[in-house]
Amino acid sequence: MPFSRSIMASALFAPVLLLSSAAVSVNGADPIAIAHRGMLRHAPENTLPAFAVCLELGMGFELDIRTTKDGHLVVLHDDSVKRTTDGPSRSVRDMTLAGLQQLDAGTWFGPAFAGLRVPTLEETLSLIKERKRGATIIALNVKQLNRDGEAKLVALVEKYELFDESFAFDQDSEMSRRLKKLNRRFRIGQNVNRKSIQSRLDEDFLDVFLLTATPTAEEVSLVHDRGKQALFNFAGDGIGRRDPSVWKQVQAAGIDGILTDYPLECRTAWRNAVD
Repeated sequence: MPFSRSIMASALFAPVLLLSSAAVSVNGADPIAIAHRGMLRHAPENTLPAFAVCLELGMGFELDIRTTKDGHLVVLHDDSVKRTTDGPSRSVRDMTLAGLQQLDAGTWFGPAFAGLRVPTLEETLSLIKERKRGATIIALNVKQLNRDGEAKLVALVEKYELFDESFAFDQDSEMSRRLKKLNRRFRIGQNVNRKSIQSRLDEDFLDVFLLTATPTAEEVSLVHDRGKQALFNFAGDGIGRRDPSVWKQVQAAGIDGILTDYPLECRTAWRNAVD
């Protein structure tokens, strides 16, 4: 998909940009909102427009990585292309990149996004490098990678100089160690429950703690004292995942970022808490 099309599609978010401008922290002390699969409630998930608006707003985002039949790394959540494209019930692993990019990844969400393509990981990292505004957090959810793909992933993060901003998670421990061996600067994250925080700190392998229970200030300090990044995984939809009291609680706890389906509402709650 040409980058210019991404810019055109992101222009549709002008009202969103204006709405959210009041939610930007005035003191820079707020956590970073990490939009789950990009701005998925306002654009087709895991597409360049869904990511571009996050970057324009100074947010981070999470994305999903899979490998095509011919070895290209692409950004798509499901193994099957059916839910988020006009394609049949077919695995990404059985399709070439050329075949995958013949599919429409936008019309299912709305006619304004007709013609969007499944982006490659390289297109996405290039977008981040070009358009990020200051500090950001990019969560690379590894869904399916082969050994060659592991090397490509690390090489792409190195090419676009995004070691400090990004981390990989959801891969198994063996893959994590291989990724770290390829380049020590490549950051590894993992979902960590409350009972496992200390044992994971004692292992001293993880760079990013994606905490799965609402973290306390003491837990965040414990992670920070060991030089690790502390995030809160609060992704998912529904009323339970859009609770302003939780957003304000983790803000007060000093968390570095929060993975959420509701990044705009979350930042508004943080700003209101400061005011």
